[in-house]
Amino acid sequence: MSMKDKQKRNPTVAIEEATYQKVKNKAKEKGLTLVDYVNETLLLNVEKDNFLKNYAPYIEKISVGETLVLRDHKTGKLAEVYLKNNKMFCSQDEADDCIHIHFALALPELALLKKRTK
Repeated sequence: MSMKDKQKRNPTVAIEEATYQKVKNKAKEKGLTLVDYVNETLLLNVEKDNFLKNYAPYIEKISVGETLVLRDHKTGKLAEVYLKNNKMFCSQDEADDCIHIHFALALPELALLKKRTK
């Protein structure tokens, strides 16, 4: 973005202090300004959403907790994706490598999964 373009727009967004500090530190680690890092991150997130809509349009994220719950509209079933022995596992396919896991790996919510033993 050119300096002229930056001067034309002055959007603001309110974020929590803890989030601001984490984002500011991450931008510094990458050698980017806070504005450039936030814009890059937001754009990548939008592109990721578009990719997932094309890659697996029939899969929808339902919830995240101990497991990541996905609705598979192709099969009409729910798939739970969770960590098992430090690997991703899918309850629907009873596998550690399937479309549901590939979909889950692209979700930022994956970081919220908690380990559970099964």
